[in-house]
Amino acid sequence: MIYEKKAKIIKAIRNYFDMTGAVEVFTDILREYPNLDTNIYPLEVYFFNEKGEKKKGFLHTSPEYEMKKILSHLKKDIYQITKVFRNYEGSQRHKTEFTMLEWYRVGYTLEDLMEDTKNIFIQSAIAIYKKTEVIFSGRVYDFSKWEKISVDDAFYRYTGVYPDDFDGLLNFLSKSNIKHENLDKMDWETAFFTVYAFYVEPELGKEKPTFIYDYPPEMSALSKIENGKGKRFEAYVNGLELVNGYYEETNWKEVEKVLLKDLKRKKEETGKDFPIDKDFLKSLKNMPDCSCASLGIDRLLMVLLNKKNINEV
Repeated sequence: MIYEKKAKIIKAIRNYFDMTGAVEVFTDILREYPNLDTNIYPLEVYFFNEKGEKKKGFLHTSPEYEMKKILSHLKKDIYQITKVFRNYEGSQRHKTEFTMLEWYRVGYTLEDLMEDTKNIFIQSAIAIYKKTEVIFSGRVYDFSKWEKISVDDAFYRYTGVYPDDFDGLLNFLSKSNIKHENLDKMDWETAFFTVYAFYVEPELGKEKPTFIYDYPPEMSALSKIENGKGKRFEAYVNGLELVNGYYEETNWKEVEKVLLKDLKRKKEETGKDFPIDKDFLKSLKNMPDCSCASLGIDRLLMVLLNKKNINEV
């Protein structure tokens, strides 16, 4: 039964974090301020307080802000398994409401976090199969063996073009089998996402589970920028993205710049003004050096249970 296997996987994840000394935390799903994640939009809700006053709130798209507030005080490894909500989502791989594991490791590098992520996959597979191998979409994947590839190398491997070659990206799209509209009006960021989504991402993790790392700064969310690269990774199995990992930017001024840029973009796209959580920015002043990752548990279940549709799990 799926319910029994799902329970075993959740238990295995909790056991792993307990074994490695992480503290499980719990944060509110309904918040006064939304997450300002790039290309992710919150669900807005209205409620009445004890005085009968109508208030506006947001269902969190991830527990990031509240967990960072806790981390700034606790300064220890923490994790959380929670429901999250995202607007404009819905497909075989997306749901408006889904289950997320998010965790923070103090003093971890991005390499350390990749190893940590690999261990979670291993423990999840062992929980239901007593081995590290699983079958997904007709292929056998061994969660103890991963490939690591940079964004630059992945682009060149699958397209013959590096991501910083804007003209090359447009030329590649013009000659591809898929017709892409308005290439003459496409900016670099749109070209990057188009090539990544249609020609790079579907190939990631086909032969073995794969970490892709070192993103352009524009696609780096709240991760540190080092040597011109965003220190973050994503984990894939057969073209399915399962994990986002970050070496966290702890300079509140740098984070504020990213949030203000995203606010401007959301205003242009939706016409709405979203508020900034000032307490979150203040908490960054006490943040320890750390890395963080978020894992879509429903997608992990898809892989472990060999399902094509997220609604099946």
